[in-house]
Amino acid sequence: MSNEVLHSLLKEYEQKKLRAELDLEKRKEELYEELPRLKELESDLNHFAILTSKNILLHNTSSLKDLNEKTKKLKEEKLAILKEAKIPERFFISSL
Repeated sequence: MSNEVLHSLLKEYEQKKLRAELDLEKRKEELYEELPRLKELESDLNHFAILTSKNILLHNTSSLKDLNEKTKKLKEEKLAILKEAKIPERFFISSL
């Protein structure tokens, strides 16, 4: 395969990937308008992921159990909301 063809294919793939990511973000924002608690949960989950990473890097294992438990509860609440709204879990995954 020539470099030109390969470059063209890679460029096309990147464009599809970008469109899929933008589509996902649009769908998420629309869902967050309908179910604002989901946006709060996503924010909290991201926050706890960062805290967990920091604790791992600092070798602070004492609070990891607590962070994991809080994360588990947030994920369970998120799944319950999605289930009640009849939204598949894969909704938050890009289509590409």
